[in-house]
Amino acid sequence: MIPCPSCGRDIDIVTVTYDVPYFGTVLLTSISCECGFKHADSIVTSIKEPVRFRVKINRNNLFTKVIRSTSGTIRIPELGVDIEPGPASQAFITNLEGVLMRIKDIVKMARSWNAEDKEKVARCDEIIKKIRNTIEGDEELTLILEDPFGNSLVLSEDAVKEIISSEEVRKLKTGMTVMDISGMSEEELLEL
Repeated sequence: MIPCPSCGRDIDIVTVTYDVPYFGTVLLTSISCECGFKHADSIVTSIKEPVRFRVKINRNNLFTKVIRSTSGTIRIPELGVDIEPGPASQAFITNLEGVLMRIKDIVKMARSWNAEDKEKVARCDEIIKKIRNTIEGDEELTLILEDPFGNSLVLSEDAVKEIISSEEVRKLKTGMTVMDISGMSEEELLEL
């Protein structure tokens, strides 16, 4: 048994695999303790071809579904925004408007943290205005979704899908901690 990080007692661990449309097989894990400690996680178990989706966001397609795995990176160049995966990254299913609302909420929080810095406040206001203008139909933004494991998706005929080169994949964050214990160089590993 594994000790609870909160109280040290034995914890209960439950794992199950589940087939999720567009993601494939997902490993669901639930950890709990009598003391009230709980933790749940989901891990996509399949790896597909590295992929990039590009779609223009406008008033007419705000309800287009966006599926972002824990390894997906979302970029909106016109806003200067990159949402990259980290160790605590979570997968989500939303739509284009939902992605914009997530960004808007984060920018509002950053604006309040930097209320004394007029330059940063002005930049935050500019991003919020561009989001509002896009939702109202006065502007268009580009969403780029990249996933080195191919588990993210933009569900739209208007989305351009392309396979990412191995050089581009190496530049992407995955949200995972990777350790090389082989002692081989990156070039030697690629030759395998």
